[in-house]
Amino acid sequence: MILSENEAKNLLTKILSNSKAESASVSLNGNNTYNIRFARNSISTNGFADGLSVTITSNFGKKSGTATTNKFDDISIKEAVKKSEDIAKVSPDNKEFMPLLGPQTYPEASNYSENTANVSGSSRSDKIAYVLERSELNSVTAAGYMEDEVSFFAQMNTNGLFAYNKASLAKFSSTIRTDDGTGSGRFDKSYTDVSKINGNSLADWAIERSKLSVNPQEIEPGRYTVILEHAAAADMLSLCLNFMGSRGADEGRSYFSKKGGGTLIGETIANQNVNIYSDPNDPNAPSSPISWSGEPNSRIVWFENGVLKNLHRNRFWAQKTSQPSVPYPSNIIMQGGTKSVDELIADSDNAILVTRFWYIRTVDPKTMLFTGLTRDGVFEVKNGKITRPVKNFRFNESPMNIFNNIIELGRPEKAIGSETDSFPIFVPAIKAGNFNFSSLSDAV
Repeated sequence: MILSENEAKNLLTKILSNSKAESASVSLNGNNTYNIRFARNSISTNGFADGLSVTITSNFGKKSGTATTNKFDDISIKEAVKKSEDIAKVSPDNKEFMPLLGPQTYPEASNYSENTANVSGSSRSDKIAYVLERSELNSVTAAGYMEDEVSFFAQMNTNGLFAYNKASLAKFSSTIRTDDGTGSGRFDKSYTDVSKINGNSLADWAIERSKLSVNPQEIEPGRYTVILEHAAAADMLSLCLNFMGSRGADEGRSYFSKKGGGTLIGETIANQNVNIYSDPNDPNAPSSPISWSGEPNSRIVWFENGVLKNLHRNRFWAQKTSQPSVPYPSNIIMQGGTKSVDELIADSDNAILVTRFWYIRTVDPKTMLFTGLTRDGVFEVKNGKITRPVKNFRFNESPMNIFNNIIELGRPEKAIGSETDSFPIFVPAIKAGNFNFSSLSDAV
C-alpha cells in the first residue's frame, strides 16, 4: 500500500498524538509488489503483494522500547504505542543513546520512476517469454524471477523531524543451465526504471555463457591476473564499504586503522585509479536521500585517486570523537574506464575471467580478508581470447588487495553481487593482478 506524503504525515501525526513518552519516533513502510517466477523453461507462479507497517520507538531518558504493527485502527495504534512505552520502562539504559534529530533538509529524490509504477503485465511476461523461447531453441534450461515494486518510507519524531521518500525498483534475474549439468550462466539486474532492463540481451548473454562453460577443465589454484566482471566487482566494492566504519578504525580493529593510533584517512592506500563515492542523485544508481538514521544522504567521496577520504560514522561516534557524522550511504559508485569486458579480454595475455562470486564470508576483519567461491562461468584467457572453461575456485582475498593491484578498469555498469541484494552499485569490471585462488571447487 502506497501513501502520499500528506497521507503519511497525517497518519504519523495521529500515531504520535498517542505518545506519553519523553520522546518518540515513528516510521512507516509500504509497498506494492508484482512478481513472476519461472523454472524449467515455463512460468510457474505470478503474484502481487502489498503491505503497510509502522514502527514506534518510545524513549524515557536513555531507555528505549520498540513495537511494530500493521493494524491502523485507533485501538491497535494505541496498543502499539503503549507496548513500546512499556518495553522502554523496563529496558536498561542505552549508553549510546542520542537525542532525536530535529527538522532536516533532504536533497530532492530521483529514485522513483513512473515507468516502473505503471508497467503492464504483458510487458513483464514479454521479457520472460524471450528468455524461455531462446532457452528452448538452445537446448538449455532457464529458471528465474522478475519483480517490480513501488514503495515508500516516512519518518516523524516528537522533535519536529519529518521525512518522506517514494521509490521504485524493477529486478530481473535468471540462471541458465545446460542439459548435461556442467554449464551455467546467470544474469541479475535491477533498476529504478524498468525500461532500462534489456531482457533480450541479458538472456542472449547468459545462454552464450552457459554453453561456453560446458565441461570445465581443472587448473592449479594459485595467484592469477583476473578480470572480474561487474557482478564480482560489485561484491568486492560492497564488502569494502561495509568495513569502512570510523569506529572500528579509531579503535584499532580495522584495515583502516593507522599503526600507532588514528585512521588512514588522507593517505594513499589504493591504486591511483580508485575513485569511489556515494550520491543519492547519481543517475546511474539513484537511491534514497534519507539515511536510516534520519539524516540526509549527500554526496560523499570515499576514495579519490587512491587516497582514503572518508569513513562512515554514526551520530554517537561523531559526538564522542568530535568529528562530523557521516551516515552509511544509500548507494556506491566506482568510476572506471571505457572498455567493455570483451575489450579487457582482448588486451590480456594470460588471465582468469570470473563471472561472479558466491557464498562470501569474513576470515579476518582487521585485514579485510574474505573467502568465497566463483560461480556460473570461470574461463581461462590466453592471448586475448577465452580458450576454455575452468573449474570453479575457492578464493581467499581482500578487496583492498584487488584495489591495490588494479591493472585496468572497464566501463562501469549497474550491478548486483551475490551478497549485495538490491543495494544500488555502479561499478566497472576490474582487471587486477595477484588474485589468490586457494583451492578448487566442483560446484557449477
